[in-house]
Order: sequence, then structure tokens, then C-alpha cells
Amino acid sequence: MQDDTQAVLRARQEFFSAGRVRQGAVAEAIERSWRRCLDSGLETSSPVVNELITHDELARKCEKNELLLSHARPEMATLNEQISHTRSMVILTDDEGLILHSLGDDNFLSAAQRIALSPGCSWHEDQRGTNAIGTALVDKAPMTVQGAEHYMERHHILSCSAVPIFGAANELVGTLDVSNDYLMPQQHTLALVKMAAQMIENRLFRASCKGEFALHFHARPEFIGTLWEGIAVFSGDGTLMALNRSGQFQLELAGPARGIPFDSLFDMPLNATLARGASAEQLIFPLRLANGARLFARLEISPERSSAAARAELSARPKRTSAANFDMLDSGDPRVARAIAQVKMVLQQGIPILIEGETGVGKELFARAIHDASSRSHGPWVAVNCAALPEGLIESELFGYEEGAFTGARRRGSPGKLEQAHGGTLFLDEIGDMPLALQARLLRVLQERSVTPLGGSKAKALDFSLVSATNQKLREKVESGEFRSDLYYRLNGLSVTLPPLRQRTDLSALLDMLLQIEHAEHAEFTPEVMELFRSHPWPGNIRQLHNVVRTALALASGKPVTELHLTQDFLDDLERFAETEPEGATLDDLAGEAIRAALRCHEGNVSAAARQLGISRNTMYRRMKALGLV
Repeated sequence: MQDDTQAVLRARQEFFSAGRVRQGAVAEAIERSWRRCLDSGLETSSPVVNELITHDELARKCEKNELLLSHARPEMATLNEQISHTRSMVILTDDEGLILHSLGDDNFLSAAQRIALSPGCSWHEDQRGTNAIGTALVDKAPMTVQGAEHYMERHHILSCSAVPIFGAANELVGTLDVSNDYLMPQQHTLALVKMAAQMIENRLFRASCKGEFALHFHARPEFIGTLWEGIAVFSGDGTLMALNRSGQFQLELAGPARGIPFDSLFDMPLNATLARGASAEQLIFPLRLANGARLFARLEISPERSSAAARAELSARPKRTSAANFDMLDSGDPRVARAIAQVKMVLQQGIPILIEGETGVGKELFARAIHDASSRSHGPWVAVNCAALPEGLIESELFGYEEGAFTGARRRGSPGKLEQAHGGTLFLDEIGDMPLALQARLLRVLQERSVTPLGGSKAKALDFSLVSATNQKLREKVESGEFRSDLYYRLNGLSVTLPPLRQRTDLSALLDMLLQIEHAEHAEFTPEVMELFRSHPWPGNIRQLHNVVRTALALASGKPVTELHLTQDFLDDLERFAETEPEGATLDDLAGEAIRAALRCHEGNVSAAARQLGISRNTMYRRMKALGLV
């Protein structure tokens, strides 16, 4: 870092003495900003007056940016937790660089610097010179400014990373910034800020753009529901009303496209898409663009905004026959068949069902099949991933809230997932990750069959079937005090375990099902490939198998799939297992070695390793922790 600092200081000296900088000495964006500051007459050593706007003025600014604030605060809190103990501040500004909200550790700052990073203070480039917030607003691009790259000398203590935030119409609405002590550089700060800013943009998009239905899509199905998904909102007649920035990129459309007919974008007619998507609501189905490129999509229909005709059409549809049905899932494995038989015995008796199994074995599909086979199949299906929700949001997401329950709450409040599931099925995925503090409240709701939203005083009666799932050993968590025993027994009316792929006897039938999903029913696998599939430990289970099959089909281009069409990662894993598997090795040993191998292959990139194994980042981190790798 000392060498970098000296290089920047030399570049500054050259710039202010000769009016230019050697190419590559500093980033082009930094040099452009220095030149703007110099041309405007800013002095590098001039004292900065930390002028805060008045309390009333700040209140008006916050009211004007209420939507931005309400959707940014949860992401800021999550980001702050991710970078805790790094002497960092998380900052939100409006489109002029005025700080609206900040939180974090400001102990590394002087009293004057603390004021400078407080709500009501401006970091516009015209006032502060080159800085991440102000320069990101000018360039409308992510920006990192470290130490002496700041135009003004008094800011050299800071290392700052800012990302502009754009609204639903691609208009600039603010920036998200992390500022920390320059002496404690954080390698991945900008990437974390980018992710948080994207989450805020997606929240703003969904809050601002209302239509009859929305299509969530991506070229890779595992990215649906993440910050990288495309979201297209349509009117009842299929006219595009709004498209988020990720969607614009994927569909190769410039700007906030509007008014385009659904049939001009996709090769499946609107009515067919609605019928297919609604019959598999919350599930992912394949879709192609008009140019033939393949996507995967999930349909979301807004009941509160759908027309009466659309609601009537949906209610009149016959019971769904999607991939999530017991006939499809019962593909020949005796343990799966036993689980299905047990569930059918209690299906109409209101008994809670707990599905256990490793990540990727198909727990959500099994849960959806339970809903579809029950008498509540025409009611709502509400799935909640307890591991994916930030801890600060779980309570409001589950239990709902009344108007004014907390800062940023919607004016008419919002029903929680429990209330939304009334008359249908509530699926609590990754229940083992629910914070202990909320377990008591969930238990009370399940016992009393009613819920009181946050900020409310009146209980609302509930009637739903409960299905939960976990990839953890809940009994062990109960014994260690990490999970309430009374809640465990309330959830565990019937417990069924789905076997991992390496233990299943129906690999051929599973491959046939995946080929149907990929519209490649006539594809063939050579005997050598089938033997490799049977000998692989599959730590990512069916999800990993699906990823391997999809890639192999693409490489084979219609020819039989041979070893040549299998990724090197897949083959390397097999070789490592063959070399490292000791006599009597357990399945946990094999899974642990798979994780280590994936991390080595991707040089420690956790996200890439998780994608290779077909598991989520949360699960990856949990398994790494169990292995002592973090």
C-alpha cells in the first residue's frame, strides 16, 4: 500500500506542476475529476466548511426521498453487518450528493470528519473535490477513491467506494457509499456496495412499477430471485410497462423500454405463457426470446392489481399439472417412494410436515407437490426462505406490519407471509436459519393460529397448512440450544428425509426428467458418461446434476454426450476424490473434500465455488465454517 500511496503522490505532483499525468499513473476517472476541480478553481488545501442544512431542510429532503430511504435502509443495515469491525461508514445520498442516512463505525474519524459524514452534509464534487460520492454522480458510474486520489488533502485519510443508484426510469436518484480508514483497505468493498445498490434498485423497481403480471427471468435459472434477475412488468394485454436495468441488458434494449408487445419479445404467445407460468407459480419454466436465445422465467401475478377478468381466468384454470407432482417425483427410488406414501397418509389431516435433506435434493419441489396434492391446492402457495432474508427484515416479512410501525413502513402497512398464506400452504425453507429470537413468536402464532402485525393491536385469524424444510440436523441444533425444542416438535408432525443423489437408485429416470426440462428428450449419454455420473459424490445433488447436464448438452450440440462434453471441473473433482478417498471415508468427508477442491479451483472465490457445486452462498459459508475454513 505504501508503494501505491507514493505513486499517487507523484502523480499529483506531476499533475499540479505540469498539468498532466503519465498514462496509467491514476485511473482516467480520477484524472478527469482532478481536471474538473482544477478548472473550477478549487484549492487542494483550502479548508472545508462542514455546513449542515437545517433540521427542517433535511426533513424535507428525506420526505422527498422517502421511497429511496425506505428501500435502502434494510440493505444498508445488511451491508453494515457484512463489513462490521472494518472501521467503515455506510452512507446514502440523494442525487445531489447530500447525505440522507449514515451508519457504522466512525471512531477512526475526527470530530470535524464525523460531521462531514453525517446526514445533512453534501459531498458534491463542486464542494468536496474528487471523492467517490461526488465523482460517481458526475460519471454515473461506480467509483473508488483512495487516500491521495481525493482532490482535497484533508480527505486523504479516507478510502471510499460509491455506486450510483438509478430509479425505475433509469433516472439517477442517489448513491450508496462505504467510507473507511485508508490505513485499513478492504479488497472487496466496491463489489459489496455494487450488490447492495443493485438490491436497492430492484426494490425501487418493484415498488414503483405495478402491472397485471411480472416476469422474472435470467439465462441461468439459479439466478432468478437474485439481484441479477431481469424483471419485466406487463399490463393485462401484454404490453411492456417497465423493465429493470438487468432486464434491459439481457434483452439488449437501450433505456427504460415501454410499450413493446409481449409476443415481440418472446417466442411463446402471451396466453400460453400465462397458462404455463400460472400453473407453475413460484416455479421456473424455460422460455425463449424472439431471436431464439433461451431464458428461464418465473411468473408473478399481482392479485391486488389484476383485472377481474384475469382473476376469473386464473381461478377457472384446472388444478396445475406442473413438474411438482408426486407422479413425477416418484421416479423409482424406494426412499423417495416411502416419503411420498407417508405424506399422502396425512395429507388432509392438517399435520405439519418437515422435509429434511441436503442442499439440492429437491425439498422445495417436494413441498410444492404436497401443496398441489392437498385440498388447499387452489389456495395460495407462499414460500419463505429463512436464510435469504436479512435478519432485520424477517419479522416484518413474516408477520406483516401496520402503518407507521417503523421508519419507512408503507402508508397502508403490509400483510406478512403468514397472512398471505391464509387458506393455502406456508412453506418455510431453511427453517434452521431462523433467528432464535423469532422462533418464540412463530411458535406462538402456530399455537394460537393467529397473528398480530408489527405496530398493530388486533390479532388476525390464520388457517394454512405448514410445510418446513432444512438441510441442517435440527435435533443437534435443539440439543445445542440453537433451536427451540417446542418449535421443533410443533413443526415436526411428520418428518420425511429426501436422500442425496449419490444414494438414489433412479439416476436414469432423473436424467430423463432433466432432459424433458431442457427440451432435449432425444439426447443420449454414452455408457462412459453414465458410469462417471454414478461414481460422482454429487455434493450439490440434483441441482448440481442439472447444471452439469445443461452444460454438456450445450457442448454436445445435438450429438451423444461424451466425456469430452463434461466440464474440466467435474472431471477434476472425480480425480481428486479418487486420490483422496481413504478406506472407510464418510459421505461428509467426501462433501468436505468437494468444497475444498472447488475453492482451490476458483482460487478462493466462494461464489464461483458455490455455483460449481450447485449450492447457495449461505450454505457454502455454513459448510466452510463447519470445516474450519472461515
